[in-house]
Amino acid sequence: MRTLKIALLATVAAAALSSATLAADLIIADPVIDNATAFDWEGPYAGVWLAGHDLGIFGLGVDLGVNVLASEGVLLGVEGELGWLSDDTWIGQVHGRAGFLVSDEFLIYGLAGVGIDADWGGFIPVGVGAEFAVADNLTLKAQYQYQWDFDSAAEDAHVVKFGLNWHF
Repeated sequence: MRTLKIALLATVAAAALSSATLAADLIIADPVIDNATAFDWEGPYAGVWLAGHDLGIFGLGVDLGVNVLASEGVLLGVEGELGWLSDDTWIGQVHGRAGFLVSDEFLIYGLAGVGIDADWGGFIPVGVGAEFAVADNLTLKAQYQYQWDFDSAAEDAHVVKFGLNWHF
């Protein structure tokens, strides 16, 4: 009888252990999902800027632009600006931008365009800049422009701008 009890216990134990083994779920590691997404430079944006001129004046203004990713790491865009200078002059300009994405969050670009100053007349802005993504839709920019004046009597200007752009 004792042998029968041991055989029965061994059978029950083997059945219990084997069914648990067969019913166990496979352990599969969850894939790692990177929630950090690259900054989206494409599309429209609007911003504000503060400028300093070598002529001893400063300026405040707004900009509106649009960017297109031309190829991997190459960004093209058009930007329009309207500003007020501390000598009570209004200025406006439109320029094209062509740049390279150094990383997902950092852009270096060149610009060239045409502008008008209410007192001095027309000018050609040519310059370089850098823009850095500081939040999901917000960038910080720094820019240097040489403004070549159409009027030979007026002075050309060196302009440094700092601003914020909100990308939609």
